[in-house]
Amino acid sequence: MNRDAVKSSEIELNAYAKINLSLYVLSRRADGYHDIKSFMQGINIFDTLKIKTKKINNYNYNCFFSETNIYLFSANRNIPLTADNLAVKGAISVVRAISGRYNLTDLMKERGADCISIEIDKKLPVAAGIAGGSGNAAAVMLGVNHLLGNPLSMRELMDVGVKVGADVPFSIMMNTYLNADELEGLPKIEEASSAAIVSGIGEVVEAVEPRPYFVILFNPSIAVSTKEVYEAIDRKLEDTDYAQREVDINLFYNDLELYTLANYEEVQSLVSRIRENLQADEVLMSGSGPTVAAYYTEYTRFEADYKALESARWVEPTWRYWKTKSGGHDVWS
Repeated sequence: MNRDAVKSSEIELNAYAKINLSLYVLSRRADGYHDIKSFMQGINIFDTLKIKTKKINNYNYNCFFSETNIYLFSANRNIPLTADNLAVKGAISVVRAISGRYNLTDLMKERGADCISIEIDKKLPVAAGIAGGSGNAAAVMLGVNHLLGNPLSMRELMDVGVKVGADVPFSIMMNTYLNADELEGLPKIEEASSAAIVSGIGEVVEAVEPRPYFVILFNPSIAVSTKEVYEAIDRKLEDTDYAQREVDINLFYNDLELYTLANYEEVQSLVSRIRENLQADEVLMSGSGPTVAAYYTEYTRFEADYKALESARWVEPTWRYWKTKSGGHDVWS
């Protein structure tokens, strides 16, 4: 642990979203989880979180865990402001892991910490297939670890994170890379990347070179249940050995898209209209949806399509869309 690190009572981190450039479901495990293989990559849209070791004046939720209080606040009422919030679960998981190695009371006293407070400025859509909640959990875990002197390495945080959610290990790696300036001193930070091949249930994260794209991201303003989509896959493929299929991680492909499009007319309409009206190189739903990404390698076409959206009659007034980039700081600068 870096006991010489500057003692701070607050850190602000961007919790970046992710997209799946490919996603294969390989098998259903006995524990109910699914083995996958996916190429995941960060995108330049994010929530912003402030993690503090001082009590905040206003809070929506409070719990006491392992000798410390955890406080949560957000002005956004579309997220659970309860123990079910992944940011709270992330805080509890990292506190539990640190407590297993150190006397937490003594450590917090040494760091001048009174509690753990979390403030979420929620900008990303909820239940959208872009790991918004997982990114919040990742940011909190990284922030708490940082404020307590980095007792855990990035890889150790990832190992803890898989118990919070399947997308959390990748979100920790990717958000470490994209918040590197704020997280100086984190052990194993040099292993971070904005892109990875993810397998197992999400716990096996192999950093790879990112594939840079300009992206227009669309959300039809509905929520899709990941659990419901996986249950549909289980019913459809229960007699199939999906692990024997050939997979190409470099293809734009998403097993979950097949079932979301079949069961959510709004998403099917969105994908169809994007393909009919835009000049994107690829169009693919991210995760279990409903967010859909239009990928561009050419900036001119990307800008032209995005500008045309302002007056496009095929765009529904309830849809949200963003102009963004994917692949890391090297393509965002």
